[in-house]
This record gives sequence, structure tokens and C-alpha cells, in this order.
Amino acid sequence: MHKKMMKTKSSTTPKLFLLSFIAIAPVAALAEEDGKQLSLDEVVVTATRTGVTASDAPAAVTVVKASDIQNKNASRLGDALDQVPSLYLRGGALGQSQGTVGTSGMSLRGIDQTRTLVLLDGQPIQDAATGKVNWRTPFMEDIERVEVVPGAFSSLYGSNAIGGVVNIITKQPDTHELTAKVKKGWGDASGEDASLYFRDKMKNGLGFAGGIGRQIRDSYVNDFIVKASAAGVAGTPVTGAQAITTREGVPTYLVGDLGKTPWHATNATAKLFYDLNSRDKIFAGINHQETRVGYTQFNSYLSNAATGASVTSGTLGINGQRVVWANSDFAPFSSLPLHEASTRYFIGYDGSIGSDYLLKVDLARIDRAYDFSAAGATALWNSGTGSWSDTPNSGIDGTAQLSFPLSDAHFMVTGLAFHKDVVNQKIYTLSNWRDPATKTALSSGYNGHSSTTSVFVQDEFSATEALKVYVGGRWDDWRAQGDNFVITPVSSTSYAERHVAAFSPKVSATYKPIEALVLRTSFGRSFRAPTNQDLYSSSTSRGRTTTGDPNLQPERADTLEVGGEWRASAAIKLTATVYETRLSNLIYVKQVTTVAPLLSQRINAGKARVRGAELGASHQLTSWLAVDANYAYIDSRILENAADPLSVGKRLTDAPRNIIGIGVTAQRGDWSGSLNARYVSHIFWNAQNTDVVEGVPGSYDAHTMVNAKIGYAFTKVVKGSVAINNLLDTKAYSYFLLPRRNLTAELDFSF
Repeated sequence: MHKKMMKTKSSTTPKLFLLSFIAIAPVAALAEEDGKQLSLDEVVVTATRTGVTASDAPAAVTVVKASDIQNKNASRLGDALDQVPSLYLRGGALGQSQGTVGTSGMSLRGIDQTRTLVLLDGQPIQDAATGKVNWRTPFMEDIERVEVVPGAFSSLYGSNAIGGVVNIITKQPDTHELTAKVKKGWGDASGEDASLYFRDKMKNGLGFAGGIGRQIRDSYVNDFIVKASAAGVAGTPVTGAQAITTREGVPTYLVGDLGKTPWHATNATAKLFYDLNSRDKIFAGINHQETRVGYTQFNSYLSNAATGASVTSGTLGINGQRVVWANSDFAPFSSLPLHEASTRYFIGYDGSIGSDYLLKVDLARIDRAYDFSAAGATALWNSGTGSWSDTPNSGIDGTAQLSFPLSDAHFMVTGLAFHKDVVNQKIYTLSNWRDPATKTALSSGYNGHSSTTSVFVQDEFSATEALKVYVGGRWDDWRAQGDNFVITPVSSTSYAERHVAAFSPKVSATYKPIEALVLRTSFGRSFRAPTNQDLYSSSTSRGRTTTGDPNLQPERADTLEVGGEWRASAAIKLTATVYETRLSNLIYVKQVTTVAPLLSQRINAGKARVRGAELGASHQLTSWLAVDANYAYIDSRILENAADPLSVGKRLTDAPRNIIGIGVTAQRGDWSGSLNARYVSHIFWNAQNTDVVEGVPGSYDAHTMVNAKIGYAFTKVVKGSVAINNLLDTKAYSYFLLPRRNLTAELDFSF
């Protein structure tokens, strides 16, 4: 591409700048063959930090466009990513799933979410405390596209990019758009959504984009109480218990549920853009997201065998066995009052220096709030002592990137980057655990500060017309310091600043022997710095205290992959990729003591290997009907684990072995529709893989979900749609019970 572009200075510059701006606004070109309209490749930016067509990128890029989101019943970003190969999402990433928070289980090619980088317009949105992602952060109406790029990408993006990069790219005011949407849900999707979004650009170069959205969910019963029998004499005889097992196969009884956890969320955004000239622009904006989770009364399934009265606690007799039921059993994490919010500020410049140099500079800050209350051991469902955890944290990111042709055959991408995480957790005692306003004293907490200063460079070398080689690397200087404290007994420890340098090289190549075939290969090294929680936190749950280790080393990985893409015809595309990732220095929790008080500590203990294959096919059957299918095989293994030797040889957690996706989309006249099916095999929750039982509360079941949506344009202004999620009414658990068949109806107004 660049060799052709750089024959003369006069012809080079316009094309380079055209690529830069196209990289932000996707290509919408169409081709004609045999009377069919066929979508051409979009220009993507994540795989190289410059514009390149998706088929020519040195990675297996999947692009999810705004139109793809519109074709699905997408209340949250994960709903729109259900057909991305090797991407597994559960819980808070999905709009209909009932998790208490926006974070979720996730893996990309078997690598979990703390080791997979998630960006919003280039800024990492991983939580500064835990490294997890709040999937409620992106405002759905403002998403232009999502680029999912699996593989090692620390060479361009630094920490966390072991499994790959998910880059959420928002809209620019390059066209007029004014939409208002209202949605109503029934069944397990019961609730209402509404949003208003506007963007436009004036002739003087000033553009604006802004909107606000509100989601309300009534929730559904999805979390249950199970109790195991204990040694001793049985108590009050009760009826109504259901004999089941735990996910590990231990006999137990289902005795109640935790009711519903209704929630409401608000998203808002406001962005300004100004064209300084035809090539350069400045921009600034603010995004805000906030979620509050409530609770409803629990439900007991037990009745006194003699009187028929409802039973909610005590020493009971179930089938002649002793079962002890405490009030606190009705107050686990899933039914806690919880608040989660984030506010992101950003400013930047995208333009040029001279005639051949592209410059992009951006600075962003994200402030997060995360707090919840927890019941004490003797608390009742709606009263009693407890604790309130308040964990505000923030992230600051700055990047300056300069891209330029070095010669006819070389195109360079260079840059400086800075990232800083700050977290200040405080845990208070509460006189009434249901009311954070009743805090009485500070009990414990920790502070963590970590920063990374980086330099990166990449050379895109056009060896021949058919062969392009990318060689690059990134040097990251990671620094961290912090402290933790406990009030009773008094204990406080401060840790001096320490730093570790990481160099992440990568070489990749694309070869196009014929126009219809692209072959790819790459080898890269990547790393993940420990989180502030890994380093400095100390938490106690169910009698076990888990502490961080301020001397933890970054996790490391090497990834090799080979793949390609074949355009069998203008209407058919086939893709295939095989890969292997070797991980070392993995952080696990090691049990230090086995007697009270129980103690565990995070240590660098593990090595693992993930190898797999991805197959994909898409076929534009007619001008109005298309089908896509993909299959991922993920073979993950723990090779070494000093923290838990029994886990060696077992699969990684949150890593399904098989994922299959099939999607059909249609657009004909005023009608549109989609039908998507997704199969995910069993995943393991614990490192020893002993949780093999499915179909019980807390299990992680193999399951197939089928979702459908049909829409109709009544006028140019008014569109309507009806969607059914879980069309086959599959009953399955992903820890929580997944939503059963549910219905939503939506009206869209476009002006």
C-alpha cells in the first residue's frame, strides 16, 4: 500500500491523510457482482495503529459495526459481540444477564479479561484496582464500531494485551444523526430503556456529538440458597427442600432464593470536534456512566412440617439430616446495595506536521466509583451490623503518536505513552449493613499507585508487492508503590516504590500470492503488570484472609500464530488461524495456613499453555441475505502452579474448549431481521477443574443460546422491532441462572 502511495511527494500526502481519516470513519463502499451488493473491507486501526484494510491486517481482526449492533437486541456491548470467534463473555457484559455489577467473566482465546486489553477510543478502561472491565461504560448509541484483535499486542499497547485487544471506537460528528429510542421488555428482560442521541457538523468545521440513555431492569430470580447437611442431631423437621448437589458433586439442598436485584443505569456523553483545516482537528469530551443495584425480599422454600409456617433460619431437619440455616445466608454478595460509576474526560489533536507526518496526541482521565455494603455474620436480612467497602480509583492516559514514510518501502509508527492508576480503598463498619449512611468507624483499607512510561516503534516494510512485514517493539517502565492498614489490631505497612522494565517485541507478516488469498503469521511477546489489588490489598471472606504481595513480578507470554483468509468469490470468505500462547509468572492465590485464622497470599506461581484454532466462513447468499459462521477450539493447560499443584494439567478457568457461532442477517425493503445461535462448552470455575456438575446453582453449563430480532420501517422516521432472546427457552447456569425466553419491543425515531 505505502510503496504505491509514496512514489511522489505530491501523491503521497493526500493518500496518507485520507487513510488517517478513513481509519476513524469506516469505509461504506459497495461492489456489484452478478447483481449482488457486497461489502468491501473496512479500514481498521487497532492491529497496526494506522489504517489498513481488515483483510490485509497482520492479525485476524473482527469488526462489529454500528449496523451489526442495531441488528441485535443489544442492551450492553457484550450482546453485540456474540459472534466474535474465540471471545467468551458472561455476566455483566450481557444486558439481559443478571449480575450485580458491570464486570464479568471474559476470555479471548482462553486468556481472561485481566490479561486482555479493552480500550475505549484508545484508552484502557480496565479498573485500576482489579484490572477488570465495567462493560456498562460504553454508551451503546455512541459506538461506531468495535475492533477485536486477538494475539500478542504489548508491542503496541503495553500491559494487559496478552490475549489481544478489544477497541471500542465511538462516533464522530461527520454526518447528521438524531435518534430517539424507547424499548420495553417482558419476562426475564422486564424493564424499560430510552435514549436520545445527536451528532452533526457545521460548515465552519465545528462538530458536536452527545446523548443520554437510561436503562431500568426489574430483574428476575437468578441466585439461590443451597445448604449442606452437618454432623449432629437434626432440628425442626421441614418440608420443601430439593435434593441437589453442588457444582463439585457434593450432596446439598436447595432451600430458597435471594429474590430479585433490580437495577437502573444512566449513560451520557458530550463531545466537541473542530476542524482546524482540511487535515487537522482538535477534540474534547466527557462521558459518564452510573449504575445502582437494589434488592427485593428473599424467598424461603421451607415450611415447618408440623405447622406449615415458613421457615427462614434455625437448626433444621431435612430428611432426618441436620441443616443449620443462618439469617446471613440470605445476604450474599448478589443481593447487596451497590453503586458503580465512571466519568471519563478526554482531549486531543489529530492532524499533521509538514506534508508527510501524521501526528495524533490525546490525553484522557477516567474516575471510577465502586462501593457496596456486606452483612456481618450475625446480621438479619434487613438489619444488623456489617461493612461498607468504598473503592474509588482512577486512570490517566496520554499518547503522542507520529507516523511517517521513511522511504518508498518503509512506513514508521512511533510514539510515547503514559499510564497511571490510583486506588484508595476504605472499609468501614456499619451499624445497619443495608444503609451505608450508618458507618461508624474505619476498619481497614489500602492505597496503590502504579504508572507506566512507554516508547513504541513499528516499521511496516513492503518487501515486495505481495509481502509486507511488520517489525516493532515497546519498552515499558512500570513503577508501583502503596500501603495497607488495619485499625484493629493496629497495623500499617508502607511499601517503597519499585519498578520493572519490560520489552515486548513483535514481528508479523502478510503475504498475498494472489488477490483472493492473504496469509498471515506473527510472533510476539507480551506482559501484564500486577494490579494494585494484587500488590497491596488484604480482604477477608468466610474466615479466610487473602493478602497481596508488593513484590509480584509482571506476567509474561509468548504467542505464535499462523492463518489466512481466502475470498472464494466476491460473496464467500473463508478464514482460518492456529495459534499457541505460553504464559509464565502467572499470579495465583496460595494457601499459607490451613488452620484458623486461614491465610492466603498472591504469588507468581504459574505457567500455562493455550493452543487453538479458529475457522470462519461468511456468505452473501443474495443482495439481502447473509450468513456467518465460526468455530473456535481452545486447548488450555496449566503447566506449573506452585500455589496449587493439583491444578497442573487442568484447563484454565473461564476458558471454554469449544465455541460455535452461526448468524443470519437479512435486509429487504422495509424489513430487517437477524437470527443468531451461540454454543459455549463447559467452563471451569476452580483451577483444579473439580466443578464438573451442570444444571445446579453456581455451575457453569455448556449451553446454546438462540436470539432473534425482526424489524420494520414504518416510515423514514419511524422503525419498530421485536426481539426474542433465548428463543429455545434453554435453562442453564453461568453461576447465575441465565435469562429464560424473554421478549422486547423497540421503537426508533430518526430525524
